[in-house]
Amino acid sequence: MRTSITLTLALLWPVTAWSQLSNSPIPDFTATALTGETVSAAQLIGQPTILIVTPSTDAAKSTRLWAEALRKNIDQTQVRIRDVLAIDLPFFMSEEDAIGRAREKIPVRYHDQTWILSESSLEVALNIPRDSAKAFVFVLDAKGAVIARVEGEPDDGKIIEVEKAVHSTQ
Repeated sequence: MRTSITLTLALLWPVTAWSQLSNSPIPDFTATALTGETVSAAQLIGQPTILIVTPSTDAAKSTRLWAEALRKNIDQTQVRIRDVLAIDLPFFMSEEDAIGRAREKIPVRYHDQTWILSESSLEVALNIPRDSAKAFVFVLDAKGAVIARVEGEPDDGKIIEVEKAVHSTQ
């Protein structure tokens, strides 16, 4: 009996955590764009935003698939798309090294849209498991409130969910 209660609580935790997060403002954070510019959560205010959070190198594939799908299916004049690489740097690697490696893999035209975050406060606040192999996609309204969340690789259902959330901000 005790095992089934524990399992039920473990299964309900993500639902509870997401329901508490829904419609809450994006937490404050500071990151560095691949251009070298310091950016912050405040720059996500004023226009609806799709935020792709990449919590690990294993999530890079789903992030790339999301970036391609969103740029194909979403009108970027109505919503901005940002990618946050939320990484835990090994003690021997600097943020500059991480930015250099990311610049090598990401086309120059997206350098201002790709941010490196070397702290885990955003992951904790958005209930993203550290080192997850999945990308997490959040839709923010113009005030910076989280109105939708999907995770993993894009499929028709997830893309439709993101599109509906974006349309609800118009």
